[in-house]
Amino acid sequence: MTKDKRAISLTGAMFQDAKRFGKIVSVLSKYGLSTFFGDRGSQRDTALLEDLKHDPSSTAEKVRLAIAELGTTYIKFGQMLSTRSDLLPEAFIRELSKLQDNTPELPFSTVEVILNEHYGDWHTYFSEIDPTPLGSASIAQVHRAILKDGTKVVLKVQRPGLLPLIRSDVDILRTLARMLDSLIEEIGYFNLPSLVDEFERTIVEELDFSRERHNIEHFISRYGDKAMFEFPTPYVELSCSNILVMAELVGKKITTVEPNTEVAHKMAHAMLELAFEMIFKDGVFHGDPHPGNIFATPDDRIAVLDFGAVGSFSPRQRDLLMRLILGANVGDCGMMARTLMALGHPTKRVVISDLENDISSILQRHLKTSLNKMDIAAFAHDFVSAGQKYAIQIPSEFSCAVRALLGIEGIIQHLEPELDVMQTLSVYAHKLFQDAFGQDAFKLSLLQFGLTASDFARMLPVQVTQLMQDLEYDGLAVRVQSSTGDKLSDAINAATTRICITLMLMLLTVCLYLTDHLTMMLIAAVLDLVWFVVLIRWHIVLRTMRQKIRVTPLVTGWQRRKKWF
Repeated sequence: MTKDKRAISLTGAMFQDAKRFGKIVSVLSKYGLSTFFGDRGSQRDTALLEDLKHDPSSTAEKVRLAIAELGTTYIKFGQMLSTRSDLLPEAFIRELSKLQDNTPELPFSTVEVILNEHYGDWHTYFSEIDPTPLGSASIAQVHRAILKDGTKVVLKVQRPGLLPLIRSDVDILRTLARMLDSLIEEIGYFNLPSLVDEFERTIVEELDFSRERHNIEHFISRYGDKAMFEFPTPYVELSCSNILVMAELVGKKITTVEPNTEVAHKMAHAMLELAFEMIFKDGVFHGDPHPGNIFATPDDRIAVLDFGAVGSFSPRQRDLLMRLILGANVGDCGMMARTLMALGHPTKRVVISDLENDISSILQRHLKTSLNKMDIAAFAHDFVSAGQKYAIQIPSEFSCAVRALLGIEGIIQHLEPELDVMQTLSVYAHKLFQDAFGQDAFKLSLLQFGLTASDFARMLPVQVTQLMQDLEYDGLAVRVQSSTGDKLSDAINAATTRICITLMLMLLTVCLYLTDHLTMMLIAAVLDLVWFVVLIRWHIVLRTMRQKIRVTPLVTGWQRRKKWF
């Protein structure tokens, strides 16, 4: 990725972070959200918590307005959180979904400077560039252009100076996430530091247009032979990390197609088939398929745009999601409960029967018996909420896939309102399930099982011999970790320290009153100092015996920051 050297430096990073932090505190204070920067238990703190409890919509609106004012990084972070219905209440999801990249247009003179930095002179490759942008967002701006050979293309140009600001914002977000995680016990479920890490990875990839170009090339190679779909061919020789040149695709929003026509039905089934192949077969899928990115071409085909957000599924995750769909279709709540447990990460003990009962209630509540259709959006929301209720952390890949499916479902419901998306997906899943357990797949699974069993049988004698030797020479060591014992030790240590300091002060006071000799006073002071040093040393030793200093976080933090400089 081409780095903006004008504002990024190791020496200036700390001052930039401090300046940006002050701006964040100012904006949060403006909207009454600066609780965690003030005194705990203050009147403002209490008022905010009461608003959050009794009127979450009002608090969610304040959060959205503050995020919008803070700019690019926080807007992107809010947009990411708006897809995590497993983490945030519905009021916050609804408000964060309103966040838009309402960024002023870049002057064309600035765009020309960026282009000339890469091309030398953009007139060498382009005969014309429309100075009025097609669209302007917080990351990039898009312009129509014409190549020297007359080919119509679009230019996606990244805004200058983004790296320093985003780097500073990500560092501050990470600090805030760790602070909240340490202050509030219930917030541990959300794993905020991990969310920030995921966001950093996502936005770094989004800032590198080479990744988006590779994504387009992948989809062309995988689905380019499908007659119903068209993808924007990238021009590799004209593109770089902050400029992307693609063939122009002409069309209209797919939601403008007249529903329930032959063309609309054809498009609906093609979209559903593409979604299934992306998620369940390929494991790489378009992460944001909304009507602004899906066009209907003049020849009744489907043009897919904007490949900056692309999700991925491992084979195991694809298999589990397929089982969820099959379980929902046949009403097997036990399978769905077990699959949810396997798909997510339980942070506490879960009673499977209770989870199964809740899923059964959700399934019945959202099954539209009159139309034999399921409200997928409402069901998905309540399903991930059930995971939150039982403290099951849902992986971000699952949330991204659900968002993609819901986006495609919305388009399909416009094109063919009577199409049962869940039932059709279930038909695809049944076929995929049969293929997975076909003769060739069964032979491969049998071979894999044989290799695993053979490896286990080969290593078993070695492991048993090692275990017997450990028992013979060292015995069986049992480690018991008790947080209660640590707290008791800390309390005793603190009390002992206070008593010793009190005795030192008493000794010094007595010496001052009982003698006028300077020598005695100096001796008492020296003894007090020695005693104090011994106490500090004893305190450090006790702490070190229980917890060693770890340097790995410092090293990994430094490696993480290197990509910004």
